[in-house]
Amino acid sequence: SIPAMKRVGFRPAYAGGVEACASTGGVLMPPIMGATAFVMAVFLEIPYSDIAIAAIIPSLLYFFALFMQIDAYSARYDLSGLPLSELPTLREVLRDGWYFVVVFLVLIYMLLYMQQEAQAPFYATAMLLVINQIAKQHRWGWRELSDFVVGVGKLFTELAAILAGIGLIIGSLSLTGKVGTIAYELVAFAGGNTILLLIMGAVTCFVLGIGMTITAAYLFLAITLAPGLAKSGLNDLAIHMFILYWAMISFITPPVAIGAYAAAGIAQSNPLKTGLEAMRLGTIIYFVPFFFVLNPALLGIGEPMEVIIVFFAALAGIILVSAGLQGYLIGAGTLGSGTNPLHWLLRLALFASGMMLALPGGEIVGFTHLELNVTAAFIGIPAVALTWMINRGGGRQSGVATT
Repeated sequence: SIPAMKRVGFRPAYAGGVEACASTGGVLMPPIMGATAFVMAVFLEIPYSDIAIAAIIPSLLYFFALFMQIDAYSARYDLSGLPLSELPTLREVLRDGWYFVVVFLVLIYMLLYMQQEAQAPFYATAMLLVINQIAKQHRWGWRELSDFVVGVGKLFTELAAILAGIGLIIGSLSLTGKVGTIAYELVAFAGGNTILLLIMGAVTCFVLGIGMTITAAYLFLAITLAPGLAKSGLNDLAIHMFILYWAMISFITPPVAIGAYAAAGIAQSNPLKTGLEAMRLGTIIYFVPFFFVLNPALLGIGEPMEVIIVFFAALAGIILVSAGLQGYLIGAGTLGSGTNPLHWLLRLALFASGMMLALPGGEIVGFTHLELNVTAAFIGIPAVALTWMINRGGGRQSGVATT
């Protein structure tokens, strides 16, 4: 995908950033999430299906923000997609990869309907291997089989080492009674301020996510940090989702940004620039965990009408945030020249109004939904109107770019 993006005009660092963000989001998108989601289900003693359902809205918001930014960038620089003649038809794709769809559906059925989280991956993998040997164009030989066995062995060895190490840490904390002490000290240090406690928790998750795998960082934080956050009256599932998100943010955040640096190698771009592009493209992932932990309606928890309202408010906010980040507002056009101070004022106004629109109100935030929305309108409407006036008659009022 990176060479294809570069071919149609995306800068190498930008293409690498897109790939890094998309790969990171794959762990968050149900129905098949990363391994940590299964660990979370066991830890909370709830079905995996509950985790998958709760992850729907946050993951949709993340990918919607990613799409809106890519589209705004494409429209701003007049980029278009590959010619239709070079794209495979749906029939060709299904003819060559139909069995992937079948195995995927079987896996979803076993996970969500039969709720056999422990057995489902093994049955699905075995089914895929059998069908793969039947399909002549993808059939494995002895070399591929040997590589598969070696790869699985390395994976299990790494996993066993990680779990053994984290088990020693968690066991020592439990035996010494330090788990409760850490939770109490976090709450005491925050002085009862839930927002400050969440920020401290986010920083802790980020730092541990740098040196550990996501699963190891989650297990450690679920034991030490989650009880402290729970003392503030926050929803348990929202807390654990918050930890999951922030434990993996280091994958697209410099100076580590493992995902971005790996993509930079393929894109042949500067690793730091690629990491910064990934960080900008994935901006919403830094805020979505705060949104759903402050209002679990974004996890589908609560009254249906409230869930719908906060979801669409977040979508509208993301459109404005994306415009502020990329300098292009869909339906209005570019936000002027980067050398004009008004350009940056418009971007800042759209970003701020979008964040206020997406932020769920409540007692913890200190403002109601209505107050936040009115403030967002007060800042955002003049910015949108001015953007439209700047582009009026300029021919840059296109809607969605062809990406």
